[in-house]
Amino acid sequence: MNALVQRLRAELRFDRDAFAKRVAELGSVDLGPASGPAPHAQAAVALHHAYGSIEAIMTRLARQLDGDLPAGADWHQSLLHVMGLAIEGVRPAVFSPESVRVLRELMSFRHFFRHAYAVDLDVGRLDTLRRRLIAAAPRLLAEIDALDRFLGVAAHDE
Repeated sequence: MNALVQRLRAELRFDRDAFAKRVAELGSVDLGPASGPAPHAQAAVALHHAYGSIEAIMTRLARQLDGDLPAGADWHQSLLHVMGLAIEGVRPAVFSPESVRVLRELMSFRHFFRHAYAVDLDVGRLDTLRRRLIAAAPRLLAEIDALDRFLGVAAHDE
């Protein structure tokens, strides 16, 4: 089991680093009034990929620790909800309620972005979400790091 936990930790660190890169990218995007459509698209793609990185972490945890992914049409929402819960004897809550709120908003944007082919991007919404994610990123990264420490201890206790 130790090898499986160590592999999970390596995969989580990879996804964590991908998330951190997307947040850094968002910090360098200018969405000012004269910025034009290219930065808007760059911000939208970075937001989409940032959530994808977090969802990859949650999916790996659900499969490897929790037993499996939630079922049903709303499994994405259920997965995020479950990651805010401590599961006794399995793992602590991965994300705080504050982080779950930000991630829920990001998940909603990702859904919109994937399905809104003929809709222009709302720059105000993009900028608001970008700012919220940048502000929440240190907490999210600390929560992922705390999970990694938990898994490290669990791997050594086996």
